[in-house]
Amino acid sequence: MNWNDVAQMLHHCRDSSSHAPLFFQNGNPITDPTTTYANNPHAAYLDGCSIIVNHADFHHPIIANLCSSLQQTFPHVYANTYLSPPDSHAVNAHADDRDVLVVQLLGSKTWKVYRKVPIQYPFENEQVGKNGLDVDPSVFAGGLCFDDKEITLSAGDVLYMPRGFVHEASTHTHKATISTTNESIEPSFHITLALATHDWCMASILSDTIRKTLIDNPEFRKALPIGPCSEYGGSRCEADGFLKQQLDGALSLIKANVTSELLHEQLTNKYAMHNSRADELRQNINNRKRPRQDQREDDCVGYHTACRLTLNSLVRASSTEERNSVVLEEGRLRGLTVREETLQSLMTIIGLMKEELSLQIRVGDLRNITTADESICSNPLVCDFTLLSFARCCVELGAMAVVT
Repeated sequence: MNWNDVAQMLHHCRDSSSHAPLFFQNGNPITDPTTTYANNPHAAYLDGCSIIVNHADFHHPIIANLCSSLQQTFPHVYANTYLSPPDSHAVNAHADDRDVLVVQLLGSKTWKVYRKVPIQYPFENEQVGKNGLDVDPSVFAGGLCFDDKEITLSAGDVLYMPRGFVHEASTHTHKATISTTNESIEPSFHITLALATHDWCMASILSDTIRKTLIDNPEFRKALPIGPCSEYGGSRCEADGFLKQQLDGALSLIKANVTSELLHEQLTNKYAMHNSRADELRQNINNRKRPRQDQREDDCVGYHTACRLTLNSLVRASSTEERNSVVLEEGRLRGLTVREETLQSLMTIIGLMKEELSLQIRVGDLRNITTADESICSNPLVCDFTLLSFARCCVELGAMAVVT
């Protein structure tokens, strides 16, 4: 995958009702992305946000094909993606209820994996660092894996993260580089290939199978006589006797029906159901897009034109007529919030384009729009993906136009 592929995936998931992108600024979630960024991942990225896409295999064919291929080896695989700008991190230290393979595709990211595991093989409600469940300080005091060192993943590297290990990742190590080099610094983009091993363990499959076995028998659907004796008209001894009778009956039913063959069948059916649903969504990626509404194929501004923009696209300053033709959602402002480190450079780019209306330039060359302004050329944070995000936002809002 390249940065054009990343941009394509972000636009595709933008309007998803079930897997909309999540925005974080240094560990803090953006709670109202619609108001703040019109739910536009590119606008959020320009403001320094990390972007998380859950079930990214439903939003890009390359990721979809990867997960489908891996399901020839593993029972079920899905993918989440993480895009982080330089000098940032998406989420704070946490553990997951699944095993994951971290595949670094673009840029680099530094990881801390803590040696002490607070909860062995956690389930969903036991993931420390999530949903108000704090990571115990002893985990941080217990040192790091990999000889007590941080590790940096570069493009092509893969890291196996076992279920339950506390970890955190960041691009903060790039901070010292920003003032010492004129080369652009790429953001980090990685995929986590999730293996939902909490679903594959005996505790999960056995409890699911036992529950199904019992609820299929009306006798075990009855309410139990637990409570004040007057309410049930019997003594505590009678209630205990009834419970023992029910328990003995349940255990007999379980012993007679729950076999290793049945467990294998239940687990196989569960995989098949998940895989069938996932395959359907992966195969229909191109059919799940926002309707074109009134925009024509040859339009040079607007949402759908921005969707097609790549680093090789030619752009120019838009005319007043073109700018006014873009109708925004009610309440949306025709502007961007941009992180301070890149604000001046990006404003200089759009200002120079408006001064030279005849200028047509590749999106990937916007950083070199003029050699006279060192604030653009020497700013390492103005990388290819920053330029692509900026151009997509400007085309969507009508400030830039695509040369057709």
